[in-house]
Amino acid sequence: MYRNPQLSSLSRRLGISLSIGLVFAMIGAGVEAYVGAHSLLSMDSFDDLLIGFLTAGVIFGYEQRRYRTTMEKIQMISAMNHHVRNALQAISYSPYAEQEKQIKLIAESVSRIEWALREILPGEAAPADTVHSEPGHRPATASSRLD
Repeated sequence: MYRNPQLSSLSRRLGISLSIGLVFAMIGAGVEAYVGAHSLLSMDSFDDLLIGFLTAGVIFGYEQRRYRTTMEKIQMISAMNHHVRNALQAISYSPYAEQEKQIKLIAESVSRIEWALREILPGEAAPADTVHSEPGHRPATASSRLD
């Protein structure tokens, strides 16, 4: 019923790679036929076909790498979205708690967002004076804070 998006993406990458490889092979064969005065589909054009396949392989490798990088970024964004939304949900419930509990909920939520920024996003680490959690410590989820 539902089609697999990765399959169509793979088909697209293969199609692009093979099309460009075929174009390179045809250009090479055309140039050889023009310069060498032999037919376009002769055995002399075999090396052009080989160059076309190699070109298709290089382009497919590039497309695969680009696809994997994009998927990793999407997964990272999804993880950040999950953690930040959970922390913000706890903050949105804080007006219904007493003042001391509000401060604690907000502080834990800020700590969770800082943890997510530090652990999930690549790049520079958060300054040590702003991070209150210990290494390996994962802040509690929003549902456990509200109990």
